[in-house]
Amino acid sequence: MKIKWSSKVLASALAVSLAFSTASFANAQSSDSKKTEQTSKVQKEDKSSKKKEEQKKIVVKSKTGKTVEKRLTNVESSITNITKSINLYFGVTEDTIVDKKLSKKAASKKYNSYKGKLKADINKLRAIDKQLASYKKKHKVNTAEFDALTAKSKELQSLAKAEIQRVKDLAKQASTSKEQNKKTNTTGNTATKESAV
Repeated sequence: MKIKWSSKVLASALAVSLAFSTASFANAQSSDSKKTEQTSKVQKEDKSSKKKEEQKKIVVKSKTGKTVEKRLTNVESSITNITKSINLYFGVTEDTIVDKKLSKKAASKKYNSYKGKLKADINKLRAIDKQLASYKKKHKVNTAEFDALTAKSKELQSLAKAEIQRVKDLAKQASTSKEQNKKTNTTGNTATKESAV
């Protein structure tokens, strides 16, 4: 009797395991096909990004190129420090969410301050562009280096311009939220005063 009972248990366990294994095998096959699609997309993106990196990564060997590259890295670090300062001051949790409430005057002052700092960096980058243009004329051997440095300079200029626009939006968002709260409080207070009269 024990043999019949144990054989029934084993047979049912085998049937259950077969049922689950075929389903998991089917799922494994479908996930493999999805993985191949995803990997092919990733490989295509990797190839395009590698081409872009190869274009951007030109080793600067000349002395003049290295000094210009050093100046560009200084400006880049300045822009990132300003961005961090902006995020700390306005209490930015995500890209555009402002936690801090400011008066319009205070927000305007901070906007002008950050705008001035970023404009100074843009002016430094423009001076570097002019310097690179003169170097291209003098040193025709290193034009690839100078073109790469000019491209980096243009990229940093666009980054600084984007930061100026972002600061403007953050200042506007921080000042309008406080003004809207005042308007709702005054309208709410007048409504309660009128109902009391």
